[in-house]
Amino acid sequence: MKLTPFIHIVLLVTSATFVAGCGTDSKEELSPVESSLSTQLMTTLDEQVDGGAAGLILPQSSDFSNIPSDPNNTLTQEKVQLGMMLFHETAIATEGVHAELANTWSCASCHHVGAGFKSGIVQGIGEGGLGFGIAGEMRVLAEGFDKSSDNPSFIPDVQPLASPSILNTAFQEVMLWNGQFGNQDGGLINADLPEDVLATADTPKSENTRGLAGLEIQAIAGTKVHRLNTFDNSFIQQNMEYQLLYEAAFPESGNDILENMGKAIAAYERTVLANQAPFQRWLQGEDAALTDQEKRGGLLFFGKAGCANCHIGPALSSKVGATSQEVFMAIGFADLDTSDPNITGVVTENDAKGRGGFTGRAEDNYKFKVPQLYNLKDSNVFGHGGSFTSIRQVVLYKNAGVSQKRLADGLLDERFVPLMLNDEEIDDLVAFLEEGLYDPDLERYTPDALPSGACFPVADAQSVVDLNC
Repeated sequence: MKLTPFIHIVLLVTSATFVAGCGTDSKEELSPVESSLSTQLMTTLDEQVDGGAAGLILPQSSDFSNIPSDPNNTLTQEKVQLGMMLFHETAIATEGVHAELANTWSCASCHHVGAGFKSGIVQGIGEGGLGFGIAGEMRVLAEGFDKSSDNPSFIPDVQPLASPSILNTAFQEVMLWNGQFGNQDGGLINADLPEDVLATADTPKSENTRGLAGLEIQAIAGTKVHRLNTFDNSFIQQNMEYQLLYEAAFPESGNDILENMGKAIAAYERTVLANQAPFQRWLQGEDAALTDQEKRGGLLFFGKAGCANCHIGPALSSKVGATSQEVFMAIGFADLDTSDPNITGVVTENDAKGRGGFTGRAEDNYKFKVPQLYNLKDSNVFGHGGSFTSIRQVVLYKNAGVSQKRLADGLLDERFVPLMLNDEEIDDLVAFLEEGLYDPDLERYTPDALPSGACFPVADAQSVVDLNC
């Protein structure tokens, strides 16, 4: 993994000059337009954002002391290295229902770099999928697989909602669209839920009894949910390289291999940060990293458009220590379109209710977690139901302020109102979202090769051809 050391940069802004190079002493005179836009944006951030511009800077991926983490899962380079391998490893896909497809999927099947660590399709497919394409867009259900099948051997592992990105998830306390994973010591989001709701017996939520943060619980529960084996005489215990990686990551390992493997995966996920995006470089002093149009879009994002009323913190999702009201909102996005022949299964009432389907509280109905906003253009799947195919569509939807889904009066968030942006402002905001928040080198978070030597993120025969591996 190519990890660069964190460089602390003090940002100095005046009305006429701006630090020209990240981490350098050089300065350059800016044109009045550039100076004015930069100064306006910096002033807006200082006025509108907790902690000002500095409160939006993502840490470097090796700066473990500044990456939010679970106190019961201290970040180390050894854990991160093991977790990166496990996350992409297809050789652990051995607990499926169809023998012919064993060893063909991984965590990364639905959260891969080609799609900004989302899935390249609306409904991510683990077991039961074939093919990949360039960014996962060609993955389809294998013949005979159907979520409603009467034959257990043809029940695929598919998601009831679009797969969120793992990018910048270190800044989120709980995981999944409804926040059902996460019970960290000192956590706020799920702390007031009764145990039978938070950790329902005989469900994946029972892992919440471990008292860990959302990323850790999701990795632990997901191992079993997604038919992977990292702990029960698996390939990991049989491979010498993995044994060495595990011993280095957990020198005093204890007996809970499943939990340790989940902690390693979560440690890796916490380091997957879009800290090379132009906006991040601009925050650290590189004025030319953003175009004038992107700066105007940034002014709208943090000003008139009100995006930062919901998308805050370094990940532009929610800040560390956010309340449930700041993390979950109802803005009327539609659910999966089950009339689409590419979608399998049904949308259950609990899935449709989002947070309320988990907590059972009426005031939580139809609320979904605010997602992070970096590298959105790597995918054409937006919203928990994949009901938008471009960033522009989402901006136009929010600008109109008319719900896709018919909800009873009083359920939509009061912040969901028409934005009154004109066409030029929409163009500027889209430019900021598409380009200003785009990290061009997420490949640094993928392994060169796996200890198994297998293809990844998927390894069925068609995908091996698609991926040329």
